[in-house]
Amino acid sequence: MTNVVDASSSAAAAGSAAPAEPETAAAPAAVPTISSIDEGRHLIDDIDARLRALVSTRKELSRQVQALRAEAGGPRVQHGRENAIISSWADELGPRGAEIALAVLTLCRGNLP
Repeated sequence: MTNVVDASSSAAAAGSAAPAEPETAAAPAAVPTISSIDEGRHLIDDIDARLRALVSTRKELSRQVQALRAEAGGPRVQHGRENAIISSWADELGPRGAEIALAVLTLCRGNLP
């Protein structure tokens, strides 16, 4: 069974050791055809684990950005940027995408004063 997420990650890892440029619009991965419920569940579980890892990384990066912004005298949260993030999720995934974006942003904000 080929893991589509691993294949795209391996391709990215095969590049140079320099930090990757952030992608602004990721192309959707090809969806594999499954032959069993167990295979589908395994792939879903793998994707869920990767999503949790990505959200954890995003949360830490967000904490660092908030700290740097606060050190520079700015606000921890920039509502215009958050609105753009919510819009991009909604554009790609529909109204439920906006809900996911809100949940991710809330999680990544940390404890606001």
